[in-house]
Amino acid sequence: MYIGTGGYIAALDPATGEELWRAKLPRGGMTPVTILMKGRYLYVGSSGRAFCLDKRDGTLVWENGLKKMGWGAVLMVMEGAEAASSQVDAAAAAEHQRQQAAASAGAAGASG
Repeated sequence: MYIGTGGYIAALDPATGEELWRAKLPRGGMTPVTILMKGRYLYVGSSGRAFCLDKRDGTLVWENGLKKMGWGAVLMVMEGAEAASSQVDAAAAAEHQRQQAAASAGAAGASG
């Protein structure tokens, strides 16, 4: 079982809850962590960055800063990959809240 939160990703034994490994995402922030799983890799999105980790031990395989795409939640889709809907739902909700806050700030500035 894989958990992503607070700029970290961890593997837990689903039978016991024992932590098997933990990895800090480079420049990972406090936005939701999304996870896709395909084959032996975890594809992770957080704070406007994308990462690929080896799911056996959390070793970073590659990182992409998604230059000029912002610093918010990273929603990912990959054919043949698996994602937990709660992670996707949480990331989508966080992005929606961010957009609403930005729109409210813009409306307040326009009326003032």
